[in-house]
Amino acid sequence: MLKINALGKPCPIPVVETKKALRDRGEQNESIEVSVDNQVSVNNITKMTDELGIETQIKQLKDEYFTITLMPKKGLDNFSNVKEDTVLMIGSKTLGKGDSALGDLLMKSYIYSLTELDDLPSTLIFFNEGAFLTNYGSPILADLKTLQEKEVTILTCGTCVDFYELEEKVAIGDVTNMFTISEIQMKADKVVTL
Repeated sequence: MLKINALGKPCPIPVVETKKALRDRGEQNESIEVSVDNQVSVNNITKMTDELGIETQIKQLKDEYFTITLMPKKGLDNFSNVKEDTVLMIGSKTLGKGDSALGDLLMKSYIYSLTELDDLPSTLIFFNEGAFLTNYGSPILADLKTLQEKEVTILTCGTCVDFYELEEKVAIGDVTNMFTISEIQMKADKVVTL
């Protein structure tokens, strides 16, 4: 049995490590046991396994200490090779409304999570205050570089770069225009705006 110790690791790391273990197991039908220390991780892992059709057993050993045992079937291919052309529009430095420190943390966690997906978006387009995220010193710059290395196109709105006077600060990807952004959106299978 493969064991994953995800104790003390914040979301989404327990799910990411579990998914990696499933993907890397190849043709083996070895069980995987994941140790976590919060109910949110239990819920997130079991949601993923439900979607993948993998049987799980959950044991609560202490108040906030759980083990989740995954029993994948031999030869089960849960990771599709079909790729949809998805464009993500990111118009803010933070994810969601409310506390800005939490929003910063959520955006960093979200972009990191993208780097661990099997099916990546084709394009990330940063506009309005999102244009700051492609600049030198951005808290997500390392993860954006990882995505770019995985052939995700990274674009920043030129009007936004001009408006915020960021011409010398853009550290990754290309600066583009609204016509090109519109073309990319219309050709995409799916456009998601954050």
